[in-house]
Amino acid sequence: GLAAGAHARSANYIEAIGMDAAGVRLRNTVTGAEFSFEADIVVNTSGPWTDLTNTALGQTSTFMGGTKGSHIVLDNPELLAATGGREIFFEHKDGRIVLIYPLAGRVLVGTTDLEHDMTQPALCTEGEVDYFFDLVKHVFPDVAVNRSEIVFRFAGVRPLPRHDDEAPGFVSRDYRIESRPLGARPGTLLSLVGGKWTTFRALAEHLSGDILALLGRTRVVSTAGLPIGGGRNFPATDAAHRVWIAANGDEVGASRADELLTRYGTRAVDVIDFITAEPDAVLQHHADYSRREIEFLAATESVVHLTDLVLRRTSMAFRGELSLALLEELAGVLAPVLGWDSARGAAELDLAVDVLRDRHGVDLTTVDAASASRA
Repeated sequence: GLAAGAHARSANYIEAIGMDAAGVRLRNTVTGAEFSFEADIVVNTSGPWTDLTNTALGQTSTFMGGTKGSHIVLDNPELLAATGGREIFFEHKDGRIVLIYPLAGRVLVGTTDLEHDMTQPALCTEGEVDYFFDLVKHVFPDVAVNRSEIVFRFAGVRPLPRHDDEAPGFVSRDYRIESRPLGARPGTLLSLVGGKWTTFRALAEHLSGDILALLGRTRVVSTAGLPIGGGRNFPATDAAHRVWIAANGDEVGASRADELLTRYGTRAVDVIDFITAEPDAVLQHHADYSRREIEFLAATESVVHLTDLVLRRTSMAFRGELSLALLEELAGVLAPVLGWDSARGAAELDLAVDVLRDRHGVDLTTVDAASASRA
């Protein structure tokens, strides 16, 4: 498969760049290596980039009409307390459904619904921040919020179908599967149009069912009701939770086992086995994580870049917990696991600093300066 051999670790960084006589032309974005891959069925699930991918494959389409949605994360204890631990989900003055959501000790505020050019990065703008502050004031007029409390901002693009004159907020969130001949080669190109996280399992079973039908194969496993990942055998009651902690907390302690269960679900068993197999130590610049825990993530969670770790495998960036010193420490932990030399480690550090600043509004030079002044 795609993840074989030299491409194993960076399989998540493979992009389709075209079609040739040998099949779909793919590029490893980490190493730069290009190769062709032959298949009877090509499935395009590149979300809002679906039309761009089809164009690269020589099958121009106009299926998509994705809209940008942004969020901000606030470190505001008064607002956090005002939510009462509940998600505030409501219709704002413009008719959009928006939310104020307590999460991981912070408050997530969103979202917008704006047309977006998929050839450009999706960024949360200052105008959107003003919109978020307005909706907070709409619900909690006595709670003051300001830009200094934003610890993280992010934006994404919904993979909505093309909607022409229909207002973005009223476009269907349903999905469909478009089928075409592959074109230059025998075979079928399936394009997933629409869909969202809340329906991803039904969507995936539908899509895989279509693939099996084209291959003349019969499904042998249904995903209906199938627990996955850390949700498998998760303790669903307080009593079951106590039993799990008692059974898994001997070596790391009850509080640490509870923290890991919250973070990884029942996959915490694998984490505990790993971190107790050799001597461990908490990170110098983040006491809630240990070196062995970071090594586990690097070895098992397809970490390729430092940004993978801080943006997606942990909540460090989301919670506004990063500093230059912590990034340097994390890069040092990742390096021996991922085979980075000093030059690669320095490049990863620079990339992380740039991405955090340009995409997420986190300027670590300012963060470190503020921390130094408080000290």
